[in-house]
Amino acid sequence: MNPIELNSLSDALLRKIRRKKGHPFNPDRMARNLKTTREQLADAAHHLEELGYSLKIDNKGRIIFRDAPDSLLPAEIANGLKTNFMGHRVEAYQSVQSTNLIAHRLAMSNVPEGTLVIAESQTKGRGRMGRSWHSPRGLGLYCSMILNPKIPPTMAPGISLMTGIALVETILGYGKIDVKIKWPNDVLIRGVKAAGILTELSAEIGRTHYVVVGVGVNINHGRNDFPKELKKQASSIRIGLSRKISRVEFVQRFLLAFENTYLSFKKTGLGDLRERILKYSSLLDTTVRLKMGRKIITGTVVDIDEIGHLVMETKNGLQIFSAGEVTSHHNR
Repeated sequence: MNPIELNSLSDALLRKIRRKKGHPFNPDRMARNLKTTREQLADAAHHLEELGYSLKIDNKGRIIFRDAPDSLLPAEIANGLKTNFMGHRVEAYQSVQSTNLIAHRLAMSNVPEGTLVIAESQTKGRGRMGRSWHSPRGLGLYCSMILNPKIPPTMAPGISLMTGIALVETILGYGKIDVKIKWPNDVLIRGVKAAGILTELSAEIGRTHYVVVGVGVNINHGRNDFPKELKKQASSIRIGLSRKISRVEFVQRFLLAFENTYLSFKKTGLGDLRERILKYSSLLDTTVRLKMGRKIITGTVVDIDEIGHLVMETKNGLQIFSAGEVTSHHNR
């Protein structure tokens, strides 16, 4: 079998055996059912084991499904996914430079909206302002989503805040935890960064061709999983909850939350979402320093408007900002 045929047979075998966990499946009957040979079936079972699935072959050669790995594989994401379109096509990789780079190439070939590019690790994960995103294998979520919203480019920055809502509400679904959105594109747990959003688009005047939303989430990182320079600057869901969670389940929950939030955004922009943005904002009513290039402005955040701009009361009165790097005034 070539790799495509092996993957196809492995997926078909997995769909059959996972329905009855612990049940022994006769290999000859299964081979006939899948229109293959017993030898090819054995190859498919071995391939599943290489992917991390726990199988048992008993002394009669029967195949028994034990458990699935917490790996971000298309078959695992699809199993139980409740969305209408988000994540229905998944391009999964063990390691890539950046999922956003792959997503841009796919978007230009007109893949379906909601296509998800996901990787177990990134070697050159990108954050905002050209920064890197620490992406160790098997611990976090590193993905990019392809969207085709019929919106003017001026509305696109609101997608970062919209994504922030979906992330916060997904995390809150796991229990009581201090989680906030930091304008314009970070999610904080106990005041420390745990997730970042990088929104990029292809557009012309008045028209958006496509949007790529890159998301990096620290899920099961412990303190020692961060490099020394990040230990005080980064957190994770595991640290916030004091327990690990299933990454596959997190992806499924997040895709559903994102889809619902995105559908609202396409109808009314941030209009119907502003109340939640302000509720989850880490900056509202706080004094901050906003850095834009070499310019630094100090003021109190009083609002985030319907386009997603930061509204600050400064010594020069109310001012509105579309971009910049924000730090608390006391963190000089």
